Amino acid sequence: MKRIEVRTTKTSFGFTLVELLVLIAIIGILLSMLTPAMRTTRGAARRVQCLNNLRQIALASLNYESANMKFPMATGLGVKAANNADHYSGFVAILPFLELKDHHDAITEGTSIDGVEYAPYPALYGDGFPMWKDELPILLCPSLETRIDDAAPTHYGFCIGDRARNITNPESIRAVFANAEPTGFNDLTDGSSNTIFFGEIGSVVDGANESPFATNQPNQLLENPGKCLDLVNRNRNGSWTFKKAVQLSLIGRGGHWADGRAGVALFNTILAPNSPGAAVDGTAGVDGIYSASGPHRSIVNVAFVDGSVHAIDSDIDAGDASHPTPTAREMAERAPTPYGVWGALGTSNTGEVVSDF
Repeated sequence: MKRIEVRTTKTSFGFTLVELLVLIAIIGILLSMLTPAMRTTRGAARRVQCLNNLRQIALASLNYESANMKFPMATGLGVKAANNADHYSGFVAILPFLELKDHHDAITEGTSIDGVEYAPYPALYGDGFPMWKDELPILLCPSLETRIDDAAPTHYGFCIGDRARNITNPESIRAVFANAEPTGFNDLTDGSSNTIFFGEIGSVVDGANESPFATNQPNQLLENPGKCLDLVNRNRNGSWTFKKAVQLSLIGRGGHWADGRAGVALFNTILAPNSPGAAVDGTAGVDGIYSASGPHRSIVNVAFVDGSVHAIDSDIDAGDASHPTPTAREMAERAPTPYGVWGALGTSNTGEVVSDF
């Protein structure tokens, strides 16, 4: 009988070095193509979340109006209390409508925390009230990192239209917010869909401070708001930083969500979005040019009184930046704004109807 031998051979299925290098190159190319798309997607998601925050703030204020027949005041709670409660921002008033009633009650009724008793309306700074350090996610834009240790910031503020004079003690209503003067729907003759409610005020300008603004600027700035642009240096990428000689605020725009002073919490629609701001003859609770600003390139997010939210382009028509800001008489007479579409969107009773922005 013949013996039959069966021989087997092993076949290798591994990659050659050339094939492996080609594969790595292809993966690298795909990743390089995918990374910008992922970055863009994340940025878009953050912008959507920011708009949603503004929508929730607007709806909370509308619910406040339904309960009280008036919008919350931008500054002050309408009560007489010690410890600068007249400086509280309107965010304190709408806390219950943001599902933060416990915070509101502790602030307005007093509370005990870790065995320490706190009286109603605690001081904004200095007495160690723990809730003043609570960061409220609804008030924070996800595109910004907070950098303030002493107080929790907000990246959203209250619109006061083109008012730059008599901010603390307005003699007439010019926008949906008039500092310590409550307003209602009857005061919005321009319509709720044409009137800005809230907007962004937080952006990292120099990498060190949350949206700083110049302080102790001369009164002449109110006669020519465009001079505010002379306080900054323009960078190649279109951003700007304040010049070294300019004195800046210590707390910055939105530095404390419960602080309702003009420089901290309010914005006017005078200079185009993402412009610098400046306080006149003071540091925070004074007249001045306080611009809306945000971290999203070339836009700023805002909410309107009807609850809608929009991204406003930085190159929106903002009229003549060198025109003097409206006087008390002009505001009382409801004179048209000199600051184009942007100014018209901020004012509430000047008769301008804006259909495209």
